[in-house]
Amino acid sequence: MKLDLQAIRKTYGHRTGEGIVITDRNKMIVAVNDEAVALTGYSKEQLIGQSFYLLVSDEHHVEKYEFIWKSVLENGYWEGEIDYLVDNDRKLAQTLTVYALTSAADEFYIWRFSNIETTICSPEPEQILQAIYQTAPIAVISLCKNMAVKEWGNAAEALFGWKREEVIGREFVSLFPDQLPRMAMFSHPLKEEKERIATGECTVRRKDGTFVDVAYSAISVTDSGGNVTGYIIMANDITKQKQKEMEYKKQVELAKKIQQSVLTPPIQNGAVTMDAIYIPSDDLSGDMYACYQIDYDRYGVIIIDVMGHGISSSLVGMLLRSLLRGLIVRVIDPVYVAIELENHVRNLFPSNANELRYLFSMIYLVIDTKKKQIEYTNAGHPAGLLITEDGEVIELDKGGLAIGSPFSVPFEKGIIRYRRRTRLFLYTDGILEEIDPSILQSMNKIRHYAKMYSHLPDKQFLRMLIDRDRSPANPADDICLLSITIQ
Repeated sequence: MKLDLQAIRKTYGHRTGEGIVITDRNKMIVAVNDEAVALTGYSKEQLIGQSFYLLVSDEHHVEKYEFIWKSVLENGYWEGEIDYLVDNDRKLAQTLTVYALTSAADEFYIWRFSNIETTICSPEPEQILQAIYQTAPIAVISLCKNMAVKEWGNAAEALFGWKREEVIGREFVSLFPDQLPRMAMFSHPLKEEKERIATGECTVRRKDGTFVDVAYSAISVTDSGGNVTGYIIMANDITKQKQKEMEYKKQVELAKKIQQSVLTPPIQNGAVTMDAIYIPSDDLSGDMYACYQIDYDRYGVIIIDVMGHGISSSLVGMLLRSLLRGLIVRVIDPVYVAIELENHVRNLFPSNANELRYLFSMIYLVIDTKKKQIEYTNAGHPAGLLITEDGEVIELDKGGLAIGSPFSVPFEKGIIRYRRRTRLFLYTDGILEEIDPSILQSMNKIRHYAKMYSHLPDKQFLRMLIDRDRSPANPADDICLLSITIQ
């Protein structure tokens, strides 16, 4: 089959460097131009008379070209980009246009393509490092094995104030002569042979004499044999972060002092004595207690444990604390005090307000020294203990669910009468975790200790309980203990 003059002329005028291959309806090559020869690497003799798929390198592209061919047959035209690998480090992108060409003699198909070569090989490690030195937002410093500065990035200049030309070749620690102990830790990641990275924080003096807080990582660089050849140090300015942390600590410390200042002083008189231990797990606690003399013969005592611990629970505790005196002195009755607190919590945190719900457990009791009677209600709290002079231990477990519970159950009031000297012990559940991993074992031990030490004054009684198994300087949960002796 021959290509007539009219068809050949229609292929002229294309841009220089563009390869043209003409096939018949069977995809057999009938003509090529010189650029196609140069781009494909085949001679004209090798191409003409062969299937176009001679130029297709792999199965993936066979499928692609079948799709192109189908599109040309249906629509008369296709244009797009085809790419494939040449060797291992070059990508050859072919811009391809295919369309039908009808001549006086037959129908032919024009395949116009040009190559765009792009490098896809990975950049050299040194190029990567240079890019990091120049653009990394944190200081990146390369040290030789003897700790001399090898590379000093732009961020290192900004952080420490030293220009690159001032530090290259100098021993790193020499830049901080008045802080050698800190810099020794900063720049020596290998204290032991197994170590490959060291991290920490320190304060260093910049070139201009100002100080900056720095978080750093020092990484050892090894050769193929595992021998250390140098170090990479990455450092970040955390001065503002440290300032914020200091400000936060000051605010928390102030809140802590306010919280502790509103704890009521224990009552001490001829009829009733009290003492308390208060240990927050964080700086702020959700545990609290309050003791009030209602009138000449009656005393109101409450212990509360707000769900969780820390700032949020302490804020809820402070809200409750502001209510307690007026509520207890006005309402007095344990069940009605519990109901009022329940209503107050529901108003503060309605169930449809962003699903916020705060629960707290409590024991509230009224001691009547004239009637020699104790009335109480327990709202989901660990049972308080009453220890008689005869050694009998009575649990204060009557009441209801924790305040703020989604379930509504009427509160029950417990009444206990006493005759002679009586010890009351109230506590929050943080102490249980410190005494024994088993909550049941902890409660059994508390009953045993309370009975064993009930003859001691309140302060000694609490100290013996808290020190019996361990001293919880940093407990997992807030701890609040309250001892009351009724004479």
